[in-house]
Amino acid sequence: MEEIIGKFARREVRAKEIFTIKEIDKNTAFNFIRVYHYLADAKFFSCYNYGLFIEDELVGVATYSNPQGIVALKGWFGLENSCKNILELSRLCMLPILNGSNATSYLLGGSIKLLKQKDIRAVITLADNSRHIGSIYQVCNFKYYGLTDAKTDFFRFDGKVNPRGSTKDIRGVWLPRTRKHRYAFIMDKTLECKYKELEKPKKEEKEFNGEIKCEFCDDTGEVYDKRFNECHTCPKCKEKESEN
Repeated sequence: MEEIIGKFARREVRAKEIFTIKEIDKNTAFNFIRVYHYLADAKFFSCYNYGLFIEDELVGVATYSNPQGIVALKGWFGLENSCKNILELSRLCMLPILNGSNATSYLLGGSIKLLKQKDIRAVITLADNSRHIGSIYQVCNFKYYGLTDAKTDFFRFDGKVNPRGSTKDIRGVWLPRTRKHRYAFIMDKTLECKYKELEKPKKEEKEFNGEIKCEFCDDTGEVYDKRFNECHTCPKCKEKESEN
């Protein structure tokens, strides 16, 4: 297989000559994703799972789920969340040797073509602003609809997040929630997105340029709780460490 991938990397063979895309079961998808995706074995829901194969070897996975969140489809298209023909790309993952190649776009574009045969009207996805701008979605002709709304979460210094309720006497700090770039590939041209289409963001030099600086503590590893005049370990840095 390495020889085939080498030829592909040197552009001696085209993607369609060596790759096939097949629908796979969720367990097969999960077992691949837990090894090669940065979210590892974090649970996810999926309706459709597609694998990219070289002969019989799985080299990439794309999974599609019903959009999560109580206002997800209301916000995007003004539809009820019971609607099953709008999907969210929940995971997109390749063997490391294929990262950065057009194998990723081949899988994404090819799996969307297969979803069209199932009468799916649109695929939405979110790109974590702290990690990337969603270049792969731009390559695959997704439309861009800006960033999600700015929100904050209260991170308690005992390691828990306080999503609601009083925080007056609790040691912790309010930090901005990571915002996400919104993208959508709309197959049904009668479907109208409620978000305004915007110019796609351009790749910044900091992206893929080594470690991305923590925007919450500026890589000092500490955050300051001014109410109690205390410094504590940055909870966002802790999160990142637990992922690695």
